[in-house]
Amino acid sequence: MPERRHAIVTGAASGLGRAICLRLARDGWHIALCDINEAGSQETLERVRAAGGDGQVELLDVRRPEQWQALRDKLQATWLRLDLLVNNAGVAGAGEVGAFSLEDWHWIVDINLWNVIYGCHFFVDWLKRNPQGAHIINTASLAAVGSVPGMAGYNVTKAGVLSMSETLYAELLPHNVGVSVLCPAFFATNLLADSRFVTDDLIKVARRAFERAKMTADDVADAAIGAMQRKRLYVMLPREGRIAWYLKRLAPAWFMRHTQRRLRGAAGGD
Repeated sequence: MPERRHAIVTGAASGLGRAICLRLARDGWHIALCDINEAGSQETLERVRAAGGDGQVELLDVRRPEQWQALRDKLQATWLRLDLLVNNAGVAGAGEVGAFSLEDWHWIVDINLWNVIYGCHFFVDWLKRNPQGAHIINTASLAAVGSVPGMAGYNVTKAGVLSMSETLYAELLPHNVGVSVLCPAFFATNLLADSRFVTDDLIKVARRAFERAKMTADDVADAAIGAMQRKRLYVMLPREGRIAWYLKRLAPAWFMRHTQRRLRGAAGGD
């Protein structure tokens, strides 16, 4: 029987984090389920075991570097190696620059961007030492390239995750550690539950987009694991998202004007 592989997943208590854990469980992984929601993580663990995997619940506030270091020390004392790091924890927020408060800026940057910085900082050396190779999956968003007006805080953090992932991809090539960055458009999840929106209009647009989404968290999780297996860097979802990515690269100014027109239409209920 092959040796069981080990993964760390942040934001494991619900949504995409849970879906990724369940997808890994089907392949028999042992997972450290990291979240501030212990009850949700425990529910994920029960589902992981039912799906054929195993794991452990780890309380982790991704904003606190001392907790990241404690997690590393604990896992290194009991795990032979680390095969996969999934930096997935995240929150949503929206408001125009100047209206989105500085408190909210610190909140969203601390969770969405520092989560990835801390995770990679504390675990990249361990991943490099894996003789069989290892992988990092970072959850960004299509917002990283779309830069939708009214969502500067969210856009900036996700663009940072994208840039971090591109940098790591090149740095880690000599060490047989792959990197994939997830950039999905809207999909069914509970991301809005803890969100911070400045105006009702913005949250109405976001809710409408989530309600209309055909893609699911399971779809994104399948794409993430497929990218890991093929050592692919970019995971742009769905097909329309990939087209938007190409258009942004070909004609960025036109793309931004088009995005603004579409946003006005969505706010009007079109």
